[in-house]
Amino acid sequence: MDKSERLTIVKKAGFVSLSRLINLLGLLLTTIMLARYLSKPEFASYDQLWLIYNTFSPVLSFAFTSSVYFFGTRENAGKYITAMLLFLTLAGFILTFSLFLLRFEIAKFLNNPQFYNEFFKFAPFFLFSLPSLILDAILVLKNEFKKLFTITNFTVLAYVGVVVLTIILEQGIPFIFAGLSLISLLRFIYTWYLIKKFFNEKLETIFPYLKEILLYTSPLTLGHISALISRQVDKYIIANNFSSDLYATYTIGAKELPIIPLITSSFASVIFPEISKLHGAGKNSEIQRLIKDVVKSTSLIIIPIFSFLMFFSQEFILILFSKKYLDSTAIFRIYLFFLPVRILVYSSILSALGKQKIYMLISFLDLVLNLTLGTTLVKAIGLLGPAIAVVVSTYVEAFAMLFFISKALGGASLIKMLPVKFMISIFAFSLSASFLCYLMGSLIENAILRFILMGGFIFNLLSFSCC
Repeated sequence: MDKSERLTIVKKAGFVSLSRLINLLGLLLTTIMLARYLSKPEFASYDQLWLIYNTFSPVLSFAFTSSVYFFGTRENAGKYITAMLLFLTLAGFILTFSLFLLRFEIAKFLNNPQFYNEFFKFAPFFLFSLPSLILDAILVLKNEFKKLFTITNFTVLAYVGVVVLTIILEQGIPFIFAGLSLISLLRFIYTWYLIKKFFNEKLETIFPYLKEILLYTSPLTLGHISALISRQVDKYIIANNFSSDLYATYTIGAKELPIIPLITSSFASVIFPEISKLHGAGKNSEIQRLIKDVVKSTSLIIIPIFSFLMFFSQEFILILFSKKYLDSTAIFRIYLFFLPVRILVYSSILSALGKQKIYMLISFLDLVLNLTLGTTLVKAIGLLGPAIAVVVSTYVEAFAMLFFISKALGGASLIKMLPVKFMISIFAFSLSASFLCYLMGSLIENAILRFILMGGFIFNLLSFSCC
C-alpha cells in the first residue's frame, strides 16, 4: 500500500491545513512585532511593499497550484510542471522589472516617497518568491506531507528570526527584506531541485505544454485577479486619500482573521473533487447535502468567533497591536462582517461545477461595485467608507455565486443547500452568550484578562451546548 492509499482525503487536508496554520501564525506574529517596533510611517512603508506582493502572488498561486493538481496526474506530468516553473520564473522577472520602472509612479500614488528607495531591497524577495509558489502543491501532489510540514516550519522560523534580529540589532526595513530575500532564494532553489528530483525533464522538451497550461489557467487567473484586486481596493483608496499615519491605522483594522479562510479552504480542498464527480454522475441532491454538511461544520466555528469579537474588538486590537492602534477598532468591527459570508468557498464550488466563466464575470462585477462604492463613500463618510464598500460588495458577490450554484444544481433552493434554521439558532445562541460575556467582562478592569477569561468561558459554553 503506497502513501496515497494510507492517507485519506481528510487526513491529507489536515496536513495541509496544519502547515497553512503555522505559516499564518508566523506572519501574524511578525506583523504584531513590527507594528510595535516600527513607527507608523515605517510600518506603512513595510505594509505597502507587502500590499504590492499580495496583489500578484495569490493570483498566480491560485491558478498554478490548481494547474499542478490538474496536470500532475497525467502521464507527462513532469513536462507540465517544469513548464509551469519556467513560466513563473519568467513572470517573476517581468513583473519585478515592470515594478522597477514604475516605482516612482507607485510611490506617488501611495503618498509614500520612501517606496521609491525601499523597492530596491524588496525586489529580490518579489523575484524569487513567485516561482516557488507551487512548491507546496508539488509536495502535496507527491504525498510528501512530512516534507511540507518541515519546509513550512523552516520558512516560518526563518521569517520570525529575521524580525527578531531586526529588533535586537535595531535595524530597519532594508535589513528585513534582505533576510526575506535570502529565504525566498533558498525556496526557489529547492523548488527547482524537487522538480529535477521527481521529474528530471529537459527544458527544451516542455515548451509545447505551455499553451495548454495557459489555456487552463487564463479564466482562473482573470477571475482571481478581479477578486484579489477587489480585496485590496479599499487600501489603495485609503493610501491615495490619507496620510501614512491614517493608512497604518486603517490597515491594522482592515484585516480578516487568517484562520477563517484556512478553515474554509481546507473544506474546499476536500469537497472539490467529490462535487466534480457527483455532478458528472448527475447526483445534484447529494451535492446539496454535501454543501449543507460543510456549512454546518464551518458555521459552528465562524459564527461564534464573529459574535465574540464583535463585543470584544477593542480588547483584541489592544492585545495584538497596542494602544496606538485603538482607533483601528471601528474598522476591524466592519471587517468582522466578512466572517458570516465565509462559511463556504463559492468559487471552488463554481469551478467544480464547470462554471469558471461565471466566477470570472461575477468577480469582475464585484471589483467594479467595490471601486464605485469605495470612492463614493470615502468622500461621504471618510475612513470607514472603503471598509463598508468592500464588505457590501462581497455580500453581493456571494449571493450572486450562490444563485448560479443553485441554477447549476437544477434550480435548488437556498433552503435545500443551506442549513438556514441551524445557522439562525447558532447566531442567536452565540450573540446571546457573547453579550452575557460582555456584561460579565465589564467587571474585569484588565483588558487582557477580560479577553482571555470571557473567551474561555464562551468556548466552554459552546462546547458544552454542542455536546
